[in-house]
Amino acid sequence: MQRLPTLALLTALLAACAAPPRMDAPVNDSWQVRRELLENLTHWEFTGRIGVRDANDSHSSRIRWQQNGDHYTINLWGTLNVGATQISGGPEQVVLQQQNEPALTASTPEQLVAEQLGYELPVSELNYWIRGIPDPANSSTPQFSENNQLISLQQSGWQVQYLGYTNFGTESLPTRIRIEKPPLRLDFVRLDWTLPDSPAT
Repeated sequence: MQRLPTLALLTALLAACAAPPRMDAPVNDSWQVRRELLENLTHWEFTGRIGVRDANDSHSSRIRWQQNGDHYTINLWGTLNVGATQISGGPEQVVLQQQNEPALTASTPEQLVAEQLGYELPVSELNYWIRGIPDPANSSTPQFSENNQLISLQQSGWQVQYLGYTNFGTESLPTRIRIEKPPLRLDFVRLDWTLPDSPAT
């Protein structure tokens, strides 16, 4: 009977070792190296939750974002209690499809989201912000921790705060982000990333 506590302890330790590491520090101490690495990361996917809050209302939904080069598919469940929403597009056209509704098209995702979901979602910039880097097309004001980790960013009228990171090989990616343009606040939480296999070097 005395072996049971020891066996339980060993089982717990093995399970802890098998879990992916959760680390606050970036893998690369050099911001320039890390920024270039993440800019070149153009195929990825994450799932999580997004919380939306403004002066009049607040709600949350599940989110899955798949990025393949210049093309993306964003799925939202529970947005404003209207069911599933899919936003898919590329550089020239965006399609928004809501459950049991006809598909809508526009030249930018921001236009469609604002008109149909009732809040601003800066999809073009989020492609970069969600990876923990600023959009290279616009000026920005980043702030760093003592170990060169990006902790906040001001760009395009938005304030972006990085509240959690996890490491995937040579990449360090956000798991919790807060994006604000008062009175609107967007919270991305529990981000679970899937990355393609890194090419051999």
